[in-house]
Amino acid sequence: MYLSAIRQIINEALSFGEGWVRIVLAVKPLWGLGAVPYLPLMKQTLLIFLTIFIIKASAQPITVSIIAPKSLMDTSITALTIADAQGLLSQACNCKVTVNDANASILFKLPEINKAEASKLNHFAQAATFPYRNYPEHNYTWKIKDEGVHTVYQLTATSWQGVSFGIYGILQEHFGFKFYHPKQTIIPHFANGWPVEMEKTFTGTPLFDKKGFHLHTEHPIELTEQLMDPTVPHALDDIKEYMNWLVRNGQTYFEFCLLNDVDRKLWPAHAKAFVDYGHSRGIQVAADLSLHMIQQKTFQLYGGPGDKRKQIEKNLDWLLQADWDFFNMEFSTAEFIAGNKKKKEELRQHVIEYLLAHSNTKLMGRQHVVRHENELGDKKKDFHWDSTSLALDKQRGVLSHTVMFYDMTEPNAPVYENKNQRHQFKFLLDQMKERETWYYPESAYWITFDISQPLTLLPYLSARLSDIDTCAKYKVPGHLTFSSGWEWGYWLVDWSIARWSWQYSYNGVNQKREPTMYARETTTWANEAKVNAAMDLQQKYLKDSTLMQYMTAMTITDETSIKALANEYEPRPHWSYKYLQRKANDSIITAVRTTILPMLKGFSDKSLEVVKTMRPAKDSIAEELADGIEITALRAKHRYYTLQHILDYRDRKLHHLKKIKGETLLQQAAATRALAMAIVNRRQQHYRYPLSLIAAKRYDHTAYHFGYLWLASNLHLWHREEEEARRNKYSPWFMNVWNVGRIVGFIK
Repeated sequence: MYLSAIRQIINEALSFGEGWVRIVLAVKPLWGLGAVPYLPLMKQTLLIFLTIFIIKASAQPITVSIIAPKSLMDTSITALTIADAQGLLSQACNCKVTVNDANASILFKLPEINKAEASKLNHFAQAATFPYRNYPEHNYTWKIKDEGVHTVYQLTATSWQGVSFGIYGILQEHFGFKFYHPKQTIIPHFANGWPVEMEKTFTGTPLFDKKGFHLHTEHPIELTEQLMDPTVPHALDDIKEYMNWLVRNGQTYFEFCLLNDVDRKLWPAHAKAFVDYGHSRGIQVAADLSLHMIQQKTFQLYGGPGDKRKQIEKNLDWLLQADWDFFNMEFSTAEFIAGNKKKKEELRQHVIEYLLAHSNTKLMGRQHVVRHENELGDKKKDFHWDSTSLALDKQRGVLSHTVMFYDMTEPNAPVYENKNQRHQFKFLLDQMKERETWYYPESAYWITFDISQPLTLLPYLSARLSDIDTCAKYKVPGHLTFSSGWEWGYWLVDWSIARWSWQYSYNGVNQKREPTMYARETTTWANEAKVNAAMDLQQKYLKDSTLMQYMTAMTITDETSIKALANEYEPRPHWSYKYLQRKANDSIITAVRTTILPMLKGFSDKSLEVVKTMRPAKDSIAEELADGIEITALRAKHRYYTLQHILDYRDRKLHHLKKIKGETLLQQAAATRALAMAIVNRRQQHYRYPLSLIAAKRYDHTAYHFGYLWLASNLHLWHREEEEARRNKYSPWFMNVWNVGRIVGFIK
């Protein structure tokens, strides 16, 4: 009891002064004492001693230095990180942070790197029985200890990348820096002196050697224009800023979609600049392109008449002006289209051969979630492997792709004409035996599913953590996240994924990982209960009860009358809204009225109650998450009113009642939309990138010509649903904003 009191006094006293190192040394022998008769007297004496000592010690300014061998300062991967850490630490302690001042009171000691050791194959590469692209082993361990008047943080790592990740790891996971967004960082402030430390070890173990993000720049997201066009203001700086965010969060890989209308003269130098910068930071850089994909303006290795092989070679030579690590090549002409597999396999073999002969670039390719039997086109002509082509094909890596907020093992995931995505899990495990294989999930989907509405779907967090744990269990070597934008809280999903790609431990005990753990870290809420309650409601209603099929907005393929094109990409109702309003019978109306409507209302009401406990939010991040949760609840409420109008309209028509009172319901829907619009207007004041770039109509390099948040900026999809129901007019072209010809590739 008394010993506990003494410890508390010491800890409280230490928080008042900066001479804490000497204090700890003075009282350190007391920590091992048991209960002795004179503890009460010792308690009083120790308090007096500490008070006098702190008054003297507090006058001594804190000094911090990073002790780094010359080889680290001469290597860009570590030198850039050390310089960044100097600036970050100096802001936190409000003091000067030096390099190689052994007299400083706080020392971060970095190791010398043995080149031979650093160049060894990592454990994934050692286990591979096929060609594998190595990335240096980069786990690390910090030992925190007292050495005389110094507090020493001693790092152990075997590569420059390990040193770099180790520095950022201790800053974020131990000291409280939060690298949550490329443009925003939470920096702790050591107002009462350097944080008290006891001797311990802190270890960072990467779960994957390839871990990073694919920015889906076929869509008009934050960095699309900067990556395509060097003349965009601050283009290169914005790209570097994002790469810095990747490194700060322990990521090793960056990829984006290359589009076909970049300036052929200007762009190669631009690409070389950001590829070289990525390498200087230890990042592998990749371009996503296609063999001959026509949709969404993706870059094609061949197109039009002429010798396809010569076109491929010419385009590869143009691309290889930059030192790419990977090309992620789309094999199909478009999603749901198979085509002549034999011919395309021959061309893919040619791409592999050419890259092997002329570059250090490895070819990857993704396996879509679309099942083979659901594809259109020629599916009969299979490619028959001979021994030479089989060996060559093993040079190609693959990515198993899943979509939306469903994980790859759950039983229900009604996407792309599938019951679930378990076939992708099987593909992943099968391909791992044959070639380098990574997992490729999404952190958002954009088109009419989430951000475009906008919705903040928290089950992305639980799905992505579940998949990471599954990948770690089966020793999947790579994890690439398909990212579709960062506003409306989706930065939280990307940031969480990045941190979950590492296992952190203290004194050999692994850190417990939970879906909403990083939401708690970045907000002023006392605990996770509030955001957990919101996530649990979304999980229960939107996923488990499949209510998400009524939350999504209708796409053109949902409303087309051409059966061959009416593919179910996103979850959608069993009956079209057109059918419900015009043809549904009593039993269908009753079923929807007694099941779907109560669920929509229940989800909305309960979610809004949770939001009340979050208001008023005390910081900008808490406000953003609360706004996202509230607008998701309002979306369900809006859907409740429009769907109730549709059922009421049909019910009255079915029973030959002339008076239709549905306009009142649509007025309530419009009022709900107005509440949501107020949230949108508030959020737009806090977007991290200009509204003109991400939330407006404008010419750009994509097939859309508006920012990815333009639909959210005016709640167009909500308004369209009201008007469809009001006018009883259901057509893919009604209030259409999509240039279908340009998206599918028929027109430029």
